[in-house]
Amino acid sequence: MITLHPFDNKYLFDILDLLERSDSTNRSVDTWHGNNMTAVMAFDDDKLIGVLPLEKRSFSLGRNRFLDMLWISGAHVESGYRSRGIGTAMDQKIRKCFFPEYKAAFVYRGDETSSAYKWYKKLGYNELLSVLSLKKETKQPDATAEYVLLETEENIKQWEDKLYNCFNRHSGLYGGFSKRHSQFWSDKIKTHYYKAFYDYSILVLNYQNEILGYAFLGQTSMKDGVQRIDILEFISPENSVKDSLYNAIMDFASRRNVNEIRIQLSVQDPNLQWVKSLGFVNRWRLNIMGKLIDPVNYMRDCLSEKIDLENDYQFIIQTPSLGEHSIGTGKNTIKLFAHDSVLNEILLCRCNITNAVEEGRLIVVDGLDKNLDVLEEQFPLTKWRYFHIDYI
Repeated sequence: MITLHPFDNKYLFDILDLLERSDSTNRSVDTWHGNNMTAVMAFDDDKLIGVLPLEKRSFSLGRNRFLDMLWISGAHVESGYRSRGIGTAMDQKIRKCFFPEYKAAFVYRGDETSSAYKWYKKLGYNELLSVLSLKKETKQPDATAEYVLLETEENIKQWEDKLYNCFNRHSGLYGGFSKRHSQFWSDKIKTHYYKAFYDYSILVLNYQNEILGYAFLGQTSMKDGVQRIDILEFISPENSVKDSLYNAIMDFASRRNVNEIRIQLSVQDPNLQWVKSLGFVNRWRLNIMGKLIDPVNYMRDCLSEKIDLENDYQFIIQTPSLGEHSIGTGKNTIKLFAHDSVLNEILLCRCNITNAVEEGRLIVVDGLDKNLDVLEEQFPLTKWRYFHIDYI
């Protein structure tokens, strides 16, 4: 008999063994606990035959708004049990096990023609952000600013408050990444899933005891055998500092005798066109996909924080799969119809509501435009960045 259960630590070694036999990223006891992981487990009687690993995250939607969500880092069902709906059942079990503490589930998939991508689409996951992987051959720069290299946990801890301040100063309005904390970087080098395959460094441009910009770098040749530097996080103001930071990275790579520099950026990253102007070329593209576990209740919670739903506003939302729901009892009413994916995009700040109405993707059945403005104020379209260190 197949049964599903939330994660229990007594099965951790069974889960790790199962993942080692899968195509998913291997885990260890340290990386499992260090990344605050949990899971949905599938059993045939007492035998573990499937697992959906999940990382608990506080995820930035931008403008200092954060969402408690679950990052799917792989799904595996033993070969003899596939095509029986077990993977789908594990995904559906997320709601019962982790909602309402966690509001959404995200994953990334690359090839839209793959069976995995189509499976997530069937489960209701929608594209939220496209990410490009780019590369460039290493070349010694003509001039290099002085920089500081942090290469040990002890070094990083000494600079961590300044790294934290620098990150917030230049990424606070964006979304798309895990919430940073004051030990984020030293924790990463201890608990990163690929720590056995990377030689980490943080390259810092420092002036008068303040970090102007920095890059979290990883030297590796994993997966394709190309000796390279992966830029896992690049933080800089929009001025000459980023050129100095880039030249410092090239100098560092040249000194390490690596062949290539790689970086992954969202299509909305302010540095994307600049990076392309430097001669970086595309390697491939992937998609961040996600879904809210209960869009209606999430919408109600968000709106109730800012507006009076009892007296002022009422929103009636209808989608093909959710049906019709009323949020609030106020005198100003607006009724909307949208596809489930469009509602998902709106609530995750991935959609311009005015444009969606003009394009016919969001239909105003009844109500005044001013009420739509209220909705747009609560769920504004926000650009998302992508930092490789969050996802690999």
